[in-house]
Amino acid sequence: FQRAHDQMKEAGLKEERVLLLDAWRVFEKQKGDAESLAKVDAMLPRRVKRKRMRTDEHGAELGWEEYFDYHFPDDCDSNAGNLKILEMAAKWKQAQQAQDSSSSSEDESDDEE
Repeated sequence: FQRAHDQMKEAGLKEERVLLLDAWRVFEKQKGDAESLAKVDAMLPRRVKRKRMRTDEHGAELGWEEYFDYHFPDDCDSNAGNLKILEMAAKWKQAQQAQDSSSSSEDESDDEE
């Protein structure tokens, strides 16, 4: 199972890796121990819903299509830096909005006096 998983990872076959991991997990439940099952469970991906623009053969846009993508824990190392930056940016934006709303509520209370 491990060799097949490594080869599929190198080839970028996400859906096939999910199927393999599911089969590997069933096998470990039946024949393996808790440690080997935990190892396989740690490799299972997170399923993420995404959207992409659909186009026809002439390049005309047909609309948005929803699809599922998989994020594997061992693949996230390459994207961890980007995700961390996005998380920090979202926190900064929330802090700015909270600061703006608190300053606007202070202005309203000053106007009332």
